[in-house]
Amino acid sequence: MFKYSSRFWLYAPTGVFLLLAATAMLHWWMLASAFEKKLAALKGNQAIPGLFLDWDKVELGGFPFRLDADFVNLHVQGVAAHGAFSWKTEKFAAHSLTYGRRQTVYEAAGRQSLQWTDAKGGPHAASFIPGSLHASSVEDARGLRRADLDIVDLGSKDFVIGRAQFHMRRDPDGKDLDLMLRLENWGARKEVQVYATLTNAQAFEALLQGAQAWPEAAAAWKAQGGKAKLSQVVAPGLDPETLLAPLY
Repeated sequence: MFKYSSRFWLYAPTGVFLLLAATAMLHWWMLASAFEKKLAALKGNQAIPGLFLDWDKVELGGFPFRLDADFVNLHVQGVAAHGAFSWKTEKFAAHSLTYGRRQTVYEAAGRQSLQWTDAKGGPHAASFIPGSLHASSVEDARGLRRADLDIVDLGSKDFVIGRAQFHMRRDPDGKDLDLMLRLENWGARKEVQVYATLTNAQAFEALLQGAQAWPEAAAAWKAQGGKAKLSQVVAPGLDPETLLAPLY
């Protein structure tokens, strides 16, 4: 009896470890397989209302605790609050954990081409190669809860910005959206910083869940009396409202 018990305590930890490892492997392969099928369905098609994705090549990795997707020549196009926009990046990667909270980290590298429409309907375009471009998103049962973007050494023939940051957070009660835009070393301006709170954020609920197009959400927000309350503004020589106006 003593020998049997000794062998049990000797081999049990190894058996438990192997069982957990096998479970983790199976879990990853199931997630990767489902994600691969989802990507195949999304390629060249509408991902959410008003947003289309395409790319030349994608590879999956991250086994066993992450799910990574590395894209070559990713192209995102759609309609924002005031008109069409398009973004092309030579390299793009998305990293998410296969357990825990629903957070994804993004990276982009190589040449970036961006086209957008301002609040007056005017078209704009920019092409640049960033020193680094990172972003992240956090989701919960109600959709997108937080989004962050950080670009270092954003430069083109038309402008140079040492660092650009954008942050969006949905308040816990769902009544407001908090936005923050910060630019460092933009031409002669050492710092530009704007904080804004969008009231009546329930109008953006379907958009944050990926079930409504951006222009429709912006129109609904305005129709429901949504306002942008600016605070902590540092914008020498600029109208701070114009900096965030393309968003709504």
